Amino acid sequence: MPASEPSTREIERINWLEFREFVPDKIETVLLPLGTIEPHGVIPNGTDIIAPVHIARAIASEVDALIAPVVPYGFTGILDAYPGCFTIPESVYREYVRAVLRGLAWSKFRNIILLNGHGGGQTAILAALAQEVGRETRTRMLVANWWSHCSDVVREIYGEDGGHAGNSETAYIMAVDPSLVA
Repeated sequence: MPASEPSTREIERINWLEFREFVPDKIETVLLPLGTIEPHGVIPNGTDIIAPVHIARAIASEVDALIAPVVPYGFTGILDAYPGCFTIPESVYREYVRAVLRGLAWSKFRNIILLNGHGGGQTAILAALAQEVGRETRTRMLVANWWSHCSDVVREIYGEDGGHAGNSETAYIMAVDPSLVA
């Protein structure tokens, strides 16, 4: 008897038989967390990864989606002088993410939600790729920059927007795991 729910929402933890059973007949949507590694003051260099992965895990069953493995390296470069910063050249990043999106579309997902954890130039690249690959593959794509969706709450609570390594990112990391804040 076929299962009504997948054994997990994380794609890397299911086998191909279970994937075939659910996609696309029962599950049409995939969440793709994306981030980068860069300094964030007293919070982890991987904050831009931790936040979208946590969001994906929190909402996957509510939006009836599977979660693709995170794309952890991103396009930054502005903080290269700091220890622990890691950036991918724009052309390489663009082609890699394009291949990931095409792969998810080829795997028969009809809806791809990019959960972006990093701003700057990466935001623009992802918006352009979602439009280009969405048209090419006839797949619905949405880029969600999580901090944009909570900026009104952050301004209400703190009196200012969050910004890089600011109130919103620090509060989010504290909510996920307070031990990660120095």
